Amino acid sequence: MERLVTASLEILEAEGPEALTVQAVVGRAGSSVGSFYARFGGKDDLLLYLSDRVWREALERWQQARASRDWSGLELPRLVESVVGLIVDVGQSSAGFLNALDRMPGGRSDAAETFEAEVLTSSTELLLARRDELRHPDPEMAVSLGLRAVAGVAAANGRGLGLERDRLIREGADLLMGYLVGRAPADGDEDRESVDFFDVWG
Repeated sequence: MERLVTASLEILEAEGPEALTVQAVVGRAGSSVGSFYARFGGKDDLLLYLSDRVWREALERWQQARASRDWSGLELPRLVESVVGLIVDVGQSSAGFLNALDRMPGGRSDAAETFEAEVLTSSTELLLARRDELRHPDPEMAVSLGLRAVAGVAAANGRGLGLERDRLIREGADLLMGYLVGRAPADGDEDRESVDFFDVWG
């Protein structure tokens, strides 16, 4: 079973989902077609299993990473950087697998939705515990939107943006920190539309 799974993930990462055939999997795994069909009904069943497994393992890594340190003693900039680092790192080892699986029709499993919800929920909790340090007038909305923006940048990097890990974390942390602690235009501000886009938080 593990040889089939390992071979499948290697093919997905190296060649993409189109190359994932039963013959390719059993050939790489040194197994047999009969052994494959004893475990999976076909390619679609294999893809669903892989998607569920990879996302569940990503969730376990996230939970372990979050539980591995005391977050309360961090200064806000360091907390933001650490949260961004977790978002970048948690799926890094499986990024190729996840991107390939998500491109397949029906490849996105319930485990993927569970993972994303847990990452956003736990990250939101960490940041909103410091709401007295956030200058955005709507901390809940800002944290939710900011985290989704960072996750989007991290996903784009996996699809070809190509930033090195440390720079991606630094840029993502700068983006999120600037949004959370900057100054938003007040409601009814007559100059709201004239604020320069790149200095929107002042």
